[in-house]
Amino acid sequence: MTSFKLSRLFLLGLLTLEILALVSLGSLRLGRFFTAGDDASADSALGMTVSVVVPKPAAALGVSDLHLQPLLRLLAERAEEPTPEPTPAGPTLEELGALELATATPPEGVAFEEDERWIAVNLTTQRAMAFIGAQPVRVALVTTGMPDWETPTGDFSVYRRVENETMDSEGLGIPIDSPDGWYVDNVLYTQYIFSGITLHYNYWRPQSYFGNIPSSHGCVGLGYSDAKFFWDFADIGTRVVVYEERQDSEQGL
Repeated sequence: MTSFKLSRLFLLGLLTLEILALVSLGSLRLGRFFTAGDDASADSALGMTVSVVVPKPAAALGVSDLHLQPLLRLLAERAEEPTPEPTPAGPTLEELGALELATATPPEGVAFEEDERWIAVNLTTQRAMAFIGAQPVRVALVTTGMPDWETPTGDFSVYRRVENETMDSEGLGIPIDSPDGWYVDNVLYTQYIFSGITLHYNYWRPQSYFGNIPSSHGCVGLGYSDAKFFWDFADIGTRVVVYEERQDSEQGL
């Protein structure tokens, strides 16, 4: 009887030791799981293989987030936009023209009525002038037709007016997407004087072009305030004289 009790106590002790060993082993595995990044070689030394689940970093926001697409698209477009040309220091186009108003005179050989409202465009000086009779009321710095696209000279009249126009090269048989093609919208205060030749607001040339560089496809480009003035000044039938100044050699001097 005593031997039987001793055997049971012995087996109970072995079972207790085995349970303690299993508990210790479980604790070791859990410890290795949470500290595997700090000591990856510890388990190998014990002959155990521990599967470590490495947490994934938080995914960065991307274009796949539908609610963010408009914002991301806007930011991308702004990043690609060229830096706009800074507004030049000094007087505006309107102020520059005002400085020349007192010395403006009608072109030689042009007849006009005493109270006639008419416009003269000087291709040589790149100036447009509004007159009432012989009295100048506005001088504007302009940019006219570039080489091979020269603005025609002559005595014309406004025959059509479009306050907000879209212009492209298709009407001249030039594809818009060709190297020589163009497409511009929101061309304000457009006044047609001959075929497709117009006076209009030109917003795509820098201020330095006006009064200096012929750069258009034949039209007379104006700054905003000047284009608005000529729009209010003129009407259907208003005369527009486009001319070049004669050089000294042509005058025999």
